[in-house]
Parts: sequence; structure tokens; C-alpha cells
Amino acid sequence: MKPAVREDRDQPDRIVRRVARNTIFLGIADAANKLMMFVFYLIAARHLGVQQFGVLSFALAFVTMLAVFTDLGLGAVTAREIARDRTVAQRYVRNAVSIKAIASLLVIGLIAVSVRFLGYPASTVRVVGICSLFVIESAFTLYLGFVFQGFERMEFTAFSRISQTLVLIAGAVILSRGPASAERYALLYAGAGLVSAAFAWLAVSIGFVRPGFSFNLGEWKRMLRQALPVGMAAAFAMFYYWNGSTLLSKLSGDAAVGIYSAPFRLAMGLGLVGWSFSGALYPVMSRLFATDPIRLTRLTELALKYMLMLVLPIGVLGMVLARPAILLVFGSSYLPSVPVFRVLVWWIAAACLNSLLSNYFLSVDRARVVTIQTGVALPVSILANLVLIPAMGALGAALAIVVAETGGLVYLSARQLQTENPVHVAPLFVSVAKSGLALVPATVAAVLVARTSFVGSAVTALSVYVLMLFLVRGLGGEDLRTLRVLLGGSSAR
Repeated sequence: MKPAVREDRDQPDRIVRRVARNTIFLGIADAANKLMMFVFYLIAARHLGVQQFGVLSFALAFVTMLAVFTDLGLGAVTAREIARDRTVAQRYVRNAVSIKAIASLLVIGLIAVSVRFLGYPASTVRVVGICSLFVIESAFTLYLGFVFQGFERMEFTAFSRISQTLVLIAGAVILSRGPASAERYALLYAGAGLVSAAFAWLAVSIGFVRPGFSFNLGEWKRMLRQALPVGMAAAFAMFYYWNGSTLLSKLSGDAAVGIYSAPFRLAMGLGLVGWSFSGALYPVMSRLFATDPIRLTRLTELALKYMLMLVLPIGVLGMVLARPAILLVFGSSYLPSVPVFRVLVWWIAAACLNSLLSNYFLSVDRARVVTIQTGVALPVSILANLVLIPAMGALGAALAIVVAETGGLVYLSARQLQTENPVHVAPLFVSVAKSGLALVPATVAAVLVARTSFVGSAVTALSVYVLMLFLVRGLGGEDLRTLRVLLGGSSAR
């Protein structure tokens, strides 16, 4: 591949500032978004009760699972190509918007037919129908988020997400004062999605490109040929993320879906920093593949080290603090969710690592690897759900998704080690060992303080963990200097 010309935006200081800014913006936005979503689900879960919350959770899971067919991989490909050459933005965006508009309408029709075919009660069908309005809104919001990612201006993605959650919180507070109705919360969800989509569309139109529509069928064919492997991977991943809720609904009832969905949403919130970091690195990885593949590998190795340091405490401390966390957020009626959460924290740990490795393969034009990984994980997840849910209910669904995600992590790791420029494994094992050592006193602190305060326990444990990382030299100034060199392209190796 012909090396890309170095632009002013590729100067060392600018790259470091952009990655730091985008990680911070996405991290803060995701933190605020997840916190407000916690509040929304907390209000909904307490107001609706386990049964109706299960109906709402099933509807959102079912719609989200099928909504993936509106993306078709166009978002990730657009971000990658804009990161490499911003002059293609107008052409990609206009054609992709047209494809997604048609795909969204087809998916809404598919949802309407399939939910009736599966024989759900009329009340559940109505909730699903309302939630399906979110399909076309999220299709454009998510795609335009990839456009912001390509331009490395993730603050607009952040503002779009926050606008949605602000509407959700305000609406949930109002709804909580009236009769409990899953349909009303579904309408609120659809309305909040409309606000987010409108904000993203306006931001792209004013600051970047005019979205518009283009029906160049030759261009559609070329774009879809690039995008479909990515789209297939996203579809497989979405199905193995959400098929557990659907199968739970059919095999164990709405209450089981509520018991599973509450800790599932909580676990997703714990992955916000890891996913933000991975997302901020993706455009840089895409550009480094065209300019310096060796530096890309070193960056990936260091990013994996940081990610491991992040996800290990999520798993260990998440297990220790599961009970007080569930009680604080959802209340005593969700106590059966505690063992489910203790399993799901390991799903989110593996998912964060998979996010980074998936972005690596997408950035080096090897989407097929990610497609195979998710294509294998999906049937594994479905089979595990069918075996485990009848015997274990919500806990079985949690175990199934962990098995699928962990298998995917093993596969992606093995494939990276088979590339022309594999990461060095030894430093990663050293990092895991040092993180494990730092977690010992952190876990003891968590157990001791948890008797009086969950929040105090979490803050104390994380503070001890970070301090111990510096003491055992698992983290230090040299890491930050190395990261700056890798991102900036300095020759001072």
C-alpha cells in the first residue's frame, strides 16, 4: 500500500492531544451517559417491577438485535476511509445515508413480522412496535458517530449521547409519577432517540459535510463490498449479545429477563472507559497501517497492556462488590441478579479486550478475521443458552455470553500472533502478574470498607489498586512517554 502523505494533523503533539482529548471526551460522555442510563433503568426497574421491566428489556433487546442490519458495516468503513483521506467524506456519507434509510425501513418491517410470528402477547407486541421506531433514529445516530470518529472529533458523539440521556432522565422522572406502563417508557425511548439523531445530523451538516442523499448504484456496490464483512461481524456480535434476553423470554418468562437485564446494563457501564479508549485509537490505527505498520504493532501492544490493567479489577472487584452494587442500584427485589452480575463482569472484561483487537483487524483491512470470530461466537452463544437457560435461568444466559466472548478473545489473540507483526506476549503476561499483585490489597480493602459503604469501598479499592500498580512498577512515566512516541512518530525510540 502506498504510504500516506504526512499532514499537519499527523504531527506528534497534535496526535497525542487528539487521542487524549477523544478518549477523555468519550470517557466523560460515556460516564455521564451510562450514569444517566443507570438512573433511567433504575427508575424504570423500580417503577415497572420485575415483570413489566422484563417486557421493556425484551423489547429493547429484540429491536437492538435486529437493528444491526441497518449498519451493514458502513460506519466502520466510513470512519477508516475518512481518517485516511478526508476528501472522500461527502461521497461516503451521502451514499451511506441513502442505503441506511432503505435498510431501516426494511428492518422495521422485519421486526413487525417476526414478533407476531413468534407468538408474543399483544401487549408485548405493542411495546416492541413502539421500540422499533428507535431503529431508524439509531441507524443515523450511530452512523454519524462514525463520521465524527473519522474526523477525530468525538466530542460531537459525546454531546449527541448526552442529549438523548437527558431526555430519558427527564421523561422517566415524569413517568414515574404516573401509572406503571412499559409502553410509555418505550415511547420515551423512541422520543429520546429522535432528539439524539437530530443533534447528530445538525452537527454533521454544520461542521463537516452536508449529509443529503445519493443513489449512485455503482458507488453503493463498491461501498457494500468493502463494508459487508464488517457488517456481518457487527450483526453476529449483536445477536450473540442479545439472543440471551430473547431466549430467556421464551424459555423462562419476563421476570427472568428482568433479573438478567438489570446486571447486564450495569456491567455494560463498567466497560465505558475501555470502549472509549479503543474507539479513540481506531482512526490512529487506520492511519498508522498506511504509514508505519511496525509502530502500529507497538501501539497495539501497549494498548493491550493498559486494557488488561483496566479490565482485571472490573472482574475481581465486580465479583466482590456485586451484592452491594445490585442493592444500591436496583433494590432488594433484584437480589437474584447478584450471581448473574458476578458472571457478567467477566463478559465485559473480555468484551473490552475484543473491542481493541477487533479495531486492530479492521484498521489493517482484515475485517474477515472479525467476521469469523463473531460468526463462530454466535452459534456457541445460542447453543450454550439453549443448554444452560432451562437449567439455570438468567445465570445460564450470563454464562453463555461469557463463553462466547472468551472464545472470541482466544481466537482474535491467536490470529494477531499469526500476523506479520505480532505483539510481544511476555510483557503482557508480566502486566497481568503485576495487576494481579496490585489487586490483592485492593480486594482486601474492598471487603473491609464494603461493610459500611459501597461507594467508599469502590473508591478505596481503586485507589489502592492504582497506588500498588505504581509501587510494583506495573505503571509509570515510562509508559506514558512510550505511548507519546508511538502516537507521535518520534524517532526517539
